[in-house]
Amino acid sequence: MGLTPRTGTSRDGHPLSLSRAPSGDLARFVARFFILIIERPDDAVLEDFLLHETAYVRVPTEGRWETHVAGKWIAYEGPMIFGAQRKRFPVRCTGPIVAAGFALRPAAWLAFADRPAYLLADRLETIDGAWGEALRWACEDIRQTERTFDRLEQVVRERIAARNARIDPALERFEAISRLDPGRTVADIARELGMIPRRLDRHVRAHFGHPPKTVLRRSRFLDMAAVLRGLAVPDADDLAEERFYDASHLNREFRLFLDMPPNRFRKTPTLLFTPGLEVRQQRKLTDMAMEQAVPWVAPKLPRAAE
Repeated sequence: MGLTPRTGTSRDGHPLSLSRAPSGDLARFVARFFILIIERPDDAVLEDFLLHETAYVRVPTEGRWETHVAGKWIAYEGPMIFGAQRKRFPVRCTGPIVAAGFALRPAAWLAFADRPAYLLADRLETIDGAWGEALRWACEDIRQTERTFDRLEQVVRERIAARNARIDPALERFEAISRLDPGRTVADIARELGMIPRRLDRHVRAHFGHPPKTVLRRSRFLDMAAVLRGLAVPDADDLAEERFYDASHLNREFRLFLDMPPNRFRKTPTLLFTPGLEVRQQRKLTDMAMEQAVPWVAPKLPRAAE
């Protein structure tokens, strides 16, 4: 299968997205913007999966995309909003892999959706109407990457202004803990936030899509998956392996979230899961204000396709 990554490659040869942090006024609403361009023959078929800890908007502009639901492949087209995922979400693409979008900050869920996040967890829905048309416009010339990022920021900014949604600082704090210190217990976090665990559970489900224990457990797993993919953030992910008590524990988590053992994951290219995982790690670098070069990106390869 011939493929040409246009938006970056890791030192281990995995195709990556081009991503960037949002402007300051959008930082409480959007986790990160991304563009993924992998050139492939029109008849090339890829079956892979996604696993995202936050909801996100994805706008495919090329290729024919399908998801596996209730035992069959279902085609979709145009802008989509995906709920957060607690296990692998099967996706199939025929032709080039070309898409742009952004990850939502969970505390800002109501700036983008009308219903609680748990109603969209492990699912996706088409974005139509004026919001869908605005997203199509933003991504209509996706290979002009800087313009695409600027347009995405513009339409997101307009969406936020129109909805005027409030953000709960306690949920922002829970999000930070879940990403940077996911080994803590739910009871301990609830005490810090001044909530009883049941109330925390209700609020987290409404904005993150899953209960707090799932959010923390998935974060620990994704940290370890990033280490195995060579995407570890210095200092932040040094303890990732120590969170797993033994090989059987690690094997159990990989089977739960990805339905495969760790050794198989190491050997299996994941052209859709890996770029999403790398965007997560890029965000961690930004949150930690690390000024160094991204350690896993292959040198002397373009990060953009202009």
